[in-house]
Amino acid sequence: MRSIRDRLLGSFTGIDHGFGSAQTATPPDVVLLQQRHTNIVMVIDDTTLDRQQTADAMLTNIPEIAIGIKTADCLPILFYDPDVSAIGAIHAGWRGLANRVISGAIERLCTAYAAAPGHLYAAIGPAICRNCYEVGAEVTDSIARVTDLRGVFRQTSAGKGLLDTTAIALRQMEAAGIPASHLSAVGLCTHCSGGFHSYRAGSTGRQVSYIRLCHPGTY
Repeated sequence: MRSIRDRLLGSFTGIDHGFGSAQTATPPDVVLLQQRHTNIVMVIDDTTLDRQQTADAMLTNIPEIAIGIKTADCLPILFYDPDVSAIGAIHAGWRGLANRVISGAIERLCTAYAAAPGHLYAAIGPAICRNCYEVGAEVTDSIARVTDLRGVFRQTSAGKGLLDTTAIALRQMEAAGIPASHLSAVGLCTHCSGGFHSYRAGSTGRQVSYIRLCHPGTY
């Protein structure tokens, strides 16, 4: 089964990308990280290509290098700046959202490659949805310190708290300067859509989402 392609990013011929599911195979050449829910951003170049680093976001401008993110309910986020030919991949759970991993990755992309937030395009892949993600006060209190939770958090009649991490990530990307028209989300839930690894559903697996820059005419 082919990885899920986002329509917005799929309109660009300069990249190949895909959001994984439980049925898709990991690209054999993909560069992965030791993910620890940090806000550390890794720049992949000739000196770091062969080293697996502890980080939760990575960037590169090297063609034909696939960079990937492992998820099972957290957000896989892929970035592309067609003006400077640079890409990024982010793993963002609630800790990453609270630790500003998204804004940190955008800032690093701009400084490393002379990119501009207004030129970036980003897509969010399958993640646990707002109807399935029950959280406690620790989570909401942490995220509320950096992002307004109005409209992205609600209490149910049973007293449970439900959080919309996709909406929070979109809000954070807009706040960092990416136009809303440059943002999209696949909209599939890893918990209730079926066909995905989901930590909340008891899965121990992870799907891999990836993005790579392509040489002209190779994709």
